[in-house]
Amino acid sequence: MLNNQLLREFEKGLPGPIYYIWSGESCFLEDALSRAVGIVIASHPSDFNYDTFHPSATPQEISNSIETLPFMAPRRLVVLKDFHLFPAPTVKALMPYFKGPVETACLVVLSQKAPSSSLSDAGWKVYQLNIQERDIPAWLKQAAAEKGVRLTDDAVDNLLEYVGYEIGLLIMELEKLASMGSGTISGKDILSSTSMMREFTTFDLIDSLIAGQKAKAFRILKTMFSRNAYEAPVILGTLNWHYRQFYSLWLNKGKRPVKMKERTYRTLVRYLPSFDEKDFYFIFRNLHEADLGVKSSGRPELVIEVLLVRLLQKGAWR
Repeated sequence: MLNNQLLREFEKGLPGPIYYIWSGESCFLEDALSRAVGIVIASHPSDFNYDTFHPSATPQEISNSIETLPFMAPRRLVVLKDFHLFPAPTVKALMPYFKGPVETACLVVLSQKAPSSSLSDAGWKVYQLNIQERDIPAWLKQAAAEKGVRLTDDAVDNLLEYVGYEIGLLIMELEKLASMGSGTISGKDILSSTSMMREFTTFDLIDSLIAGQKAKAFRILKTMFSRNAYEAPVILGTLNWHYRQFYSLWLNKGKRPVKMKERTYRTLVRYLPSFDEKDFYFIFRNLHEADLGVKSSGRPELVIEVLLVRLLQKGAWR
């Protein structure tokens, strides 16, 4: 858990009537929700004591759930998911409850954004679960330990080198490592594991894309897919990460970020002169469209191939 104050609330059994938990990482919110369910519902019948509402819910539906008395349990658990997308009229209609919650329900509000200033007088406790990049190595070790796995320092370094700093992708890799059994995982284990056994990395792929090396880029992609070393969401996520690193380097006019590895810096910095703001707009727009395609298409590998074709067309859109 990334917020010690919220962790203490969990340890006390979430005694408050209303909590506002926000994070830009949806996986952190899901983890918080899972813990809340285990605490508030526990062994009590969930069908009668647990409701989840999304932005399409009406204020009346939500208030009815909150005001319903718990059944064979001390409290009900009511969850508002994606609160940052709730319509303003719905939020306004719920304000009286936010200011004066009932004691027979625990309301958990989950959002990807901090509460707006207009909600400053709401009666909730606010907890942020975002994480700084510098804290990710320590978090990785903690998250692995919770799954019964001990990561050595070189294992953490290799994970970050191959996967990047995308939290969701790192969690996927941790799940795979945990399935190998408990114990200590070294850097050598990372390199030799099935999911990490790669002739090429996604950094090799982005190097070839930025350099405009079409044949090499598709050869690397084919190798990744043929060995089942990478799934389409992982490739897309790590490409997104590396391009963000490249954009950050461009914004800083070539100044090396403290956390950027020497090999990454030396590879990317030489391409900076040939890129401008329009190039990055084109890149990130196509990455976004590919993300939607991977999630909705029955052929995610084809979506990645189309993405590569577009990324290799640098300058053609002008």
